[in-house]
Order: sequence, then C-alpha cells, then structure tokens
Amino acid sequence: MSNATITVKLFGTLRRKDESDQTLTISEHETIQQAIARLSIESHSSYLYSINGQHVKADAILYDGDTLMIIPPISGG
Repeated sequence: MSNATITVKLFGTLRRKDESDQTLTISEHETIQQAIARLSIESHSSYLYSINGQHVKADAILYDGDTLMIIPPISGG
C-alpha cells in the first residue's frame, strides 16, 4: 500500500495559538480515526469531521490530497 499526504486543520480547543495547518503522511485509505491516532488527539463522538468541505463520519476514508477538518464542540453563552 502506498502513502498519502493530507492537510489537517484543527479548530477550537484542538488548535494551539501558534499552530497552522498540518501536513500529515498516512497510509493510503486510512480512516479519520486512524489519522487522529497519528496526531495523538483523543477521538470524541462529539467532534465534527469534514473532508474537502463535506461533513463525514469518523470512519470515512482519506485519500491523497484531502483536507481534513476536525471541529470540537463549541459552547458559550
């Protein structure tokens, strides 16, 4: 199996102030859950995921050139 390179955009509490988008090399056809494990981010059922602007579930497969957005829940008043 070959490798794929994706762009990861983190939002809210997942993103540090000094952090920009990340490039991540994964095995081709990895799921979002597998990519999250590579990033050392704890997976939560309340997170929203988007691949190339389309909302998807955590078991969606990633392909070379994809942009993955991980959005934690937002609260406030």
